[in-house]
Amino acid sequence: MLLRSLSVFGVAVVLAGCSAARDPASDYRVVREVPPLVIPAGVEIRPIKPLYPIPPGPVPKEWPKKFKAPPPKPLVLADAAPAEKAADPAATERPVLTQDGNGYPLISVVGDVNVIWDGLDQALRKAAIKVDDRDQRIGLYYLRLSDEVGKDTPYQLRLTRGQTAYTMTLQKDDDTLAPRTTTQSLFEAIVANWPEAGQP
Repeated sequence: MLLRSLSVFGVAVVLAGCSAARDPASDYRVVREVPPLVIPAGVEIRPIKPLYPIPPGPVPKEWPKKFKAPPPKPLVLADAAPAEKAADPAATERPVLTQDGNGYPLISVVGDVNVIWDGLDQALRKAAIKVDDRDQRIGLYYLRLSDEVGKDTPYQLRLTRGQTAYTMTLQKDDDTLAPRTTTQSLFEAIVANWPEAGQP
């Protein structure tokens, strides 16, 4: 009797384990659809509405038998910036004295950076501007200019590349612009003494 009870208990445990291991999430795939409930005539009940209505599925698309990828669009090369176009030294333009958005003077020039750098050096020498040092790698000239009382003051002349041209600005240090009158006077001298195209 004890052996029979243990056997029944073992079978029950195995069946319980099997049912616990089964995943019921996919039961809806094999369920049978039953007909709607028929209510006898003369019986009053509340309207029956489906608790979980199944929305209509999307209409399947009709794909062609063999998919053909659309051809790629033709490659269109964008125009290079003027500063990049002017790799030819003869294409370098003369500098133009202009102003930034705050009315501060600056020089704008389009062309090859090496030609601009050499032209700036020639213009400073011709205008007798004292150059303490220069570093083409960072586009910087270290100058000494006379102030209102004739005292030599160090300045930084920066050559910076913009979107369409190179610009020159004059600063007292990394964070301070030079006086407007000093900058205007220096830039007028640079533009006036800039070498002509093809001049050594």
